[in-house]
Amino acid sequence: MDIRAYLAADRDGCLAVFDSNGMSGREEFTTFLNTSNLYVAEHNGTIVGCGGFLRHGDAAELRWGMVGSQWQRQGVGRFLLFYRLREISKDPAVRSVFLETGPAAAPFFLSQGFHETARNGDRIQMAKRLTVCA
Repeated sequence: MDIRAYLAADRDGCLAVFDSNGMSGREEFTTFLNTSNLYVAEHNGTIVGCGGFLRHGDAAELRWGMVGSQWQRQGVGRFLLFYRLREISKDPAVRSVFLETGPAAAPFFLSQGFHETARNGDRIQMAKRLTVCA
């Protein structure tokens, strides 16, 4: 398993991951594929996951983290999350990370140290501090 920066040639592979999850928002995701902080998880030349982040001052927002349905529950999502957190933490000005997710993925993020900050219908906002002593 390798994680690397997204390339334009990865578009179809990332869309296949998206489609395998049966999610809505494909047009928004396609637009996000042009973001500079986007990474792909690749196994034997096949894209099995992807995800990115956006910086907002002293915080970063995790966006569009996903793993192909056939690769879920094998540690790919956790590996991709830790990779993104490592990349985010390279900027010492970033002190926290936040995201919005649904009820199905919330337990995963809770198990990785995130906490719920708000709920709006079926959307759950979560956050995690990157700095222990600040």
